[in-house]
Amino acid sequence: MTFDFTIVLRGYDRQQVDALLGRASAALAAGGDAAQRARARDALRAADFAVVLRGYDRAQVDGAVQMMLRELDAAPSDDLRAVLGSVLRLDDADDQRIIDEVRRLRTLADLHGH
Repeated sequence: MTFDFTIVLRGYDRQQVDALLGRASAALAAGGDAAQRARARDALRAADFAVVLRGYDRAQVDGAVQMMLRELDAAPSDDLRAVLGSVLRLDDADDQRIIDEVRRLRTLADLHGH
């Protein structure tokens, strides 16, 4: 997905915007797994672009970010294992590793009264 933003006197840093929206677009492209979509969504939500001279129009970029977030939220999340593995920060997550990690976290929470 490509964007054609207006360049204004004081706008968002073009390199930052291009890099972040490029990663989000790649996550939406064929083959973008659920974990990649989740990382892209988190990065878009946390975006804090620098305002520079001759940058992209801020309103246009903000609109594109919101559109990308809607698309990422609507993308199918059929790969639950990948999402859980990403959230639990497990490399090569299989069902048993996910179960073991959830049990470990539950035990820690119980020990601390949560």
